[in-house]
Amino acid sequence: MTLTEQKVHGRRAHLALVTGKEEVPTKSRSEKFDVNVISCWGPAGSPGKSTIAANLACEMTLLGQRVLLIDLDTLAPSLAVTLGLVDTPAGLSACLRLADQNRLSIEEYRRLTVAIQVGRHELRFMSGLSSPSRWPEVTLERVSKMLTTLKGEFDQVVLDLPQATNFQSNLNHPSTSSLVGELNRDSLLVEVLERSSKVVLVTGSDPVSAHRFLAAKEYFDSNVQNTNPYLVVNRFRTGALGSRAKAELQETYLSLAQARIDTFIPDEPGNFDRALLNGLPLALLKRSSPARQAISDLARQLLLDSASGEALAKLS
Repeated sequence: MTLTEQKVHGRRAHLALVTGKEEVPTKSRSEKFDVNVISCWGPAGSPGKSTIAANLACEMTLLGQRVLLIDLDTLAPSLAVTLGLVDTPAGLSACLRLADQNRLSIEEYRRLTVAIQVGRHELRFMSGLSSPSRWPEVTLERVSKMLTTLKGEFDQVVLDLPQATNFQSNLNHPSTSSLVGELNRDSLLVEVLERSSKVVLVTGSDPVSAHRFLAAKEYFDSNVQNTNPYLVVNRFRTGALGSRAKAELQETYLSLAQARIDTFIPDEPGNFDRALLNGLPLALLKRSSPARQAISDLARQLLLDSASGEALAKLS
């Protein structure tokens, strides 16, 4: 049964998709990365995936994890701005090139990444591409080789991923019109999502965001195998959906996308604006923030779900 064949009632009618789901061939299962990778992804419309990725990385660092945060958004890299960094090393492009040449040493890695002090711990940040036109440099083979080469330097890798440029439904990213003949641009995105240890899907809490998310989830389900993502509703507020907003979203996503919402992150524009102004994570700006607490709980849950033995004891 396609999404358009499913009945929706009341306010959920505003959240329904307008396109059907196409059948795609079943693809072979991909191997996971041999390091712990947590990927943050979401639909078009700036749902806040970069903010969530940066704050998750900081929360995991505060929990004692050695974390590498990578801006792998080949369309619109923004993590450097989110973190208040003006002048960053070559980062991703240089590390990938050196890994491809078998010349990526720990010294080069430290030179090409930024050390960010988070409490008593250190977060490493790898800046993204200087220009979106250089996306062909970022290949799955290079990314895998780079992570394998550096695996002893971190416990967790957090990736900020780009939007998909070509949905199989009729709801396409605006850039698709200028990418005719380049539909393989999304192949890296799909492979990284599939090979990640955990995937965090980020959406908003209004009807437009929900509509976009349902199209993105359709794309995800059609292309990514053997991955059960965490669903995060960012900037949650009741203004656009009413007092039953949580229940409406839960019902809509369960019935139309078979997706359960794991985390609601409260809308705190003032705190997030101050964090962006100061280039700080919420944890270092306002520890008592409900939004910060929700992200902290999500970070802990992600770690607990993939940890064992010594790691579990460290988190308890």
